[in-house]
Amino acid sequence: MKKLFTHTIIIFIIIFVFTLDLNAQKEKKKVSKSKAQTNNLITNQSSFDKQSINQSIQPSINIVDKDAEVVVKGVGITRDDALKNALRLCVEQAVGVALTSETKVENFVVIKDAINTRAEGYISKYEILNEVPFPDRYEMTVKALVSLDPIKADFNILSKAVGGIRFLVMYDDRNIPAGDVANYEFAVERINEFLSQKGYRYIDKKRFDELKTESKGILNDIKPTEESYIQYLGMKADAQFIIYIKNIHTISKSEAFDTRTSSKAVIECKVYDNCTAEGLGTVVLESDWKSASGLSLMPAITEAVSIDIPDLLDVFTRYIGNWVNNGTPFELRFYHTGTYRELRELRTKLQSDPDFGGDLEIVSFDNFTKLNCTFKNRPDQLADKILDYADAIPELANKKLDVKYIYGRQINFAPANVTLEELNISKP
Repeated sequence: MKKLFTHTIIIFIIIFVFTLDLNAQKEKKKVSKSKAQTNNLITNQSSFDKQSINQSIQPSINIVDKDAEVVVKGVGITRDDALKNALRLCVEQAVGVALTSETKVENFVVIKDAINTRAEGYISKYEILNEVPFPDRYEMTVKALVSLDPIKADFNILSKAVGGIRFLVMYDDRNIPAGDVANYEFAVERINEFLSQKGYRYIDKKRFDELKTESKGILNDIKPTEESYIQYLGMKADAQFIIYIKNIHTISKSEAFDTRTSSKAVIECKVYDNCTAEGLGTVVLESDWKSASGLSLMPAITEAVSIDIPDLLDVFTRYIGNWVNNGTPFELRFYHTGTYRELRELRTKLQSDPDFGGDLEIVSFDNFTKLNCTFKNRPDQLADKILDYADAIPELANKKLDVKYIYGRQINFAPANVTLEELNISKP
């Protein structure tokens, strides 16, 4: 009898623990789904039940003179998130109306997405019509008045500045175990697939592989750092923005009183504006947690990309959106041109030009000087101005400066009679 009682107690404990674990899993799935829904609504992407969400969000738009009166429903984890989501959706609706005739502009999608990040610059006023807190989310219906003229003006500014932006998704196979290369290749394909779906221009993987093969001899000779390797291949590919897959791995954690382990895939990406050699930050793409025994890495990589790549692209579009106020960032490179003093005089002339904005920074060593600046027009117009100003400075005029290579927003200058081997980069 005592033995039967003991067995009964043990069975009861097992059932109790199992029930707790099952409830925890249900709650976890619920929270995870809510997070994914909110994330995707904010970025206008979806890896969940998109149809049901779209049915609940039925934007309306009414044109009043030069404004758009927009009503949308925003969703977020918190009240503030829901409001931000609603205001961003209002701008997206107005942008769609304001730019319907501009879709043939090069990099239209990139420019449109950049403008979408600037909600605070276009909404003159808004009113919260309704708000409902739920256990796992917050919903808010907002009516906003969005000014169309500023949207069109900013679009014209960015269409001149952005030019032929292309993305390069890459990894450095010199430091990756041979057995892991397939995972990096797969991640590149998934990110390129997303760029294609969005209408972004990108470097085809086959073309990039050809460029890597062509560059092997040179790269082995100069033993480049990670940054110089990325920049060199980016220039070879004529890609202005780079998504560099730094690392792909899995992480695990214990669950259910250490009786089970869950894992997820993590893709660490570094992003660059290759024209100015500027790092824009690191973004981590993560899949949902899954049972360690049931984690298949490639499907998890696909899930990580679908969930978090909007955050990755948001780094670029916010960066581009800031060009409206500050001007477009350029890097001017001068080889065998002159002393720091002579180029300082050039900087002084540029600072007095209304098309330049922000600080102009000079970095100089040996026969190379770099000048970072912002300019509110196209690269060829900036190159013309530099040459005109240089001709007005006797020391630089004697050098007969010429443009050796324009790479997006990087312009390379040197005396006309100088050949620069480092700039002999064949275009794709």
